[in-house]
Amino acid sequence: LRYNLVFRSGINESDVVGSGQFPFYIVSAYVDKRLNHKSAVHFGTDLFFSNFLKELIYYNSVAFPESNLDPDTDYKRLGLFLGHELFINKLSVITQFGYYIYYPFDFEGRTYQRIGIKRYFGEHWFGALTLKSHAAKAEAVELGIGIRL
Repeated sequence: LRYNLVFRSGINESDVVGSGQFPFYIVSAYVDKRLNHKSAVHFGTDLFFSNFLKELIYYNSVAFPESNLDPDTDYKRLGLFLGHELFINKLSVITQFGYYIYYPFDFEGRTYQRIGIKRYFGEHWFGALTLKSHAAKAEAVELGIGIRL
């Protein structure tokens, strides 16, 4: 078993026209188990700090008062995920399927997917470029750096 820590970031915006772009930050910790020289499985957790949600929550609380949405609703989310990694030399293709266990504001549903590529730099460090989506709707392209312990 190997332990991994990843920091991902990028910029995204809500579906509200003119709402602006905001940075997001994701901290992930997961365990991977190598099945053979080409495959590994993942199990881990993601903590999402999506700043555009903070603005969207405020906007919805003001624009739609009948929804009784508290403008101070937490914008953070916490998810658990299962994944697979296909190794191709120093590159790998990753796929992950996640479920939000802490989800105070309903945005695009409770499940998410992540697909992308990972490049190893030495034995422990790696960079990743991934797409996080909810079914067929992309939320963000994530640029990440991580360490495999």
